[in-house]
Amino acid sequence: MSKIKFGVCEFGFPCWGPSAIRMAHEAGFEGIQLADCGGTDKSYPLTNKWIQEDYLNASQKYGITLQSIHLYTLVRQGYIRSSLRSQEGKIAMESIKKGIIAASEMNIPTVMIEGMRMYGAAQHQHVYEMYQYAVQVAEEYGVTIAMETDITLQQQIDFADQFDGRLKYCFDTHNPVMYGTGYPPDMIRALGKERIDHFHMKESLADEEGFITKETAPIVLLGEGCTYFDESVQAIKEIGYEGWIISETFYERPRFNADGEDYVSSARKDVEKLRAAFADYNK
Repeated sequence: MSKIKFGVCEFGFPCWGPSAIRMAHEAGFEGIQLADCGGTDKSYPLTNKWIQEDYLNASQKYGITLQSIHLYTLVRQGYIRSSLRSQEGKIAMESIKKGIIAASEMNIPTVMIEGMRMYGAAQHQHVYEMYQYAVQVAEEYGVTIAMETDITLQQQIDFADQFDGRLKYCFDTHNPVMYGTGYPPDMIRALGKERIDHFHMKESLADEEGFITKETAPIVLLGEGCTYFDESVQAIKEIGYEGWIISETFYERPRFNADGEDYVSSARKDVEKLRAAFADYNK
């Protein structure tokens, strides 16, 4: 049995739902990290039995594991940084609980929540309290909470260790480079496999000034950028990690659908790169 399995973010494809699961299968992925189908903006679709059945049937049909649920809409609302006592905070708490319930009902083991762009002591405290709530609810439903973040290594260690192992990380190997918070391979080694639930991997090319930014640095296929893909792969092996690597390449973008390529053919190249990178480890 392979130590590492390869999945993809649902929102990396142009259409969500069964179509995304089929594309993941056609590309050669083994699993998929679901988005939240619009979350609060769409009245929490993943709690709807019909929608759950559509996902579960597609998962079974195409042999794709539903690896986790990413609270995609909550991230874009930014309410994770709000006080639990505010209206925005209450919406965030409901989004978290609905996501956890959906995961439990669909036998999905993990809910991933981003805790990023925390500016000042108040926002750090609000995010901490939000994760306290998330972990408490998740334990009631037998679900794991994973956090993706942009904070420094020491901050990540300190934050996670407050939860005594009940909070894990979705470690994004691209984030430390883009946010200037560290060297991903060293961070992986320091965090260790005990603190990491799964990985996000994507790559960017630096802009003309040598920076990686959302605005100026294009996302490219894995292994084609300058965000330490090979070095991060080596670090993952060194810590003895076993679990999921989730591609967060945005295959719906025009650059991946030019010159005869399409969503699936571009995604297939990432699968091939991942398999080759971990071939010795997965023997």
